[in-house]
Amino acid sequence: MPRTSQPDIPQLIKTKAARLGFCALGIAPAAPDGEMLRRLSSRPQPPYVPWEPEYRCSPQSWLPGARSVLAGAVPYFARYSRRPFSPAKGKGYLSPFAGEPDYHHFVADKLSRLGEYLLELQPGTKYTVQVDSGPGCERLYALRAGVGWQGKNNFIIVPGVGSFVWLGLIITNLELPPDTPLACQCADCDLCLRACPTKAYGGANDYDYDRCMAYWLTTKKPLAPDQCTALSRHGLIYGCDFCQLACPHNLSGEAEGNWPDLRELLNMPAAEFKAFFQNTAALWRGSNVLRRNLVLAAAGSKECRDVLEKFARGQGLAAEAARAVLNASQGDTDKSFH
Repeated sequence: MPRTSQPDIPQLIKTKAARLGFCALGIAPAAPDGEMLRRLSSRPQPPYVPWEPEYRCSPQSWLPGARSVLAGAVPYFARYSRRPFSPAKGKGYLSPFAGEPDYHHFVADKLSRLGEYLLELQPGTKYTVQVDSGPGCERLYALRAGVGWQGKNNFIIVPGVGSFVWLGLIITNLELPPDTPLACQCADCDLCLRACPTKAYGGANDYDYDRCMAYWLTTKKPLAPDQCTALSRHGLIYGCDFCQLACPHNLSGEAEGNWPDLRELLNMPAAEFKAFFQNTAALWRGSNVLRRNLVLAAAGSKECRDVLEKFARGQGLAAEAARAVLNASQGDTDKSFH
């Protein structure tokens, strides 16, 4: 088992991480943590991730001999505009977090290069990397490692940067001194909670994923009329940033926003459509879900009506959504899918 008593090793690792583009890197012990287990056991359990709390809190189960967990944050705030969230005519919203390059690969590559650096510092070190690809909860390890504090909307807020960060972990058998978790600095601010259009937050850290538009955009389950109406109103294709955009700790860049043309995307042949999303984090859920989302985003666009009529004659998620959109337009336009 590699050990080090050299006090400069953690700083060397953090300096290397900064050169690789991490805005923060912290160290957490790999030993089980009662508070982390409590948080995982008491939270709603959305799909797509393993939810055995004991396993998610046991790095030794993921890497035999694990001693430390390195949690890193890579910023993407430069992808955001300082302008208010406002859908342009005929455009849909693709959240910048999911744009090109796909952060799963982008962050994993940085973590792998940092892992190689661990080997340079301590030959024989073992490590494994995860970015939304393993049992560890990135947010809770980032919290435990002092990368940032957990906001009332559950996102990790990195001091001086905000919550527009991708998180990833390195689990290693290299024993390193842990960092101190940060106290919450949200005080009495609840702008993030009040910004959610669908009231997915019942209070601080009280989150109901079944009321979250970001979750609706990934589900293959039939959407309720009120869910369709909300997604159409906001023109969402993938991702929802209302609670983060309201946070006063978040930096933003000079980007013009990510508003793809709905008609253009809906008319794309299958191969071209897949290629458009190929290097994004949105494609993982499949073209059928994305086309369904596009149909809903285009519900109020007269320019897209002929395309929606074409979809309505087909089968699948997008066809069902198109029929609902067209039926709604025949009644009280754009306001209801009943």
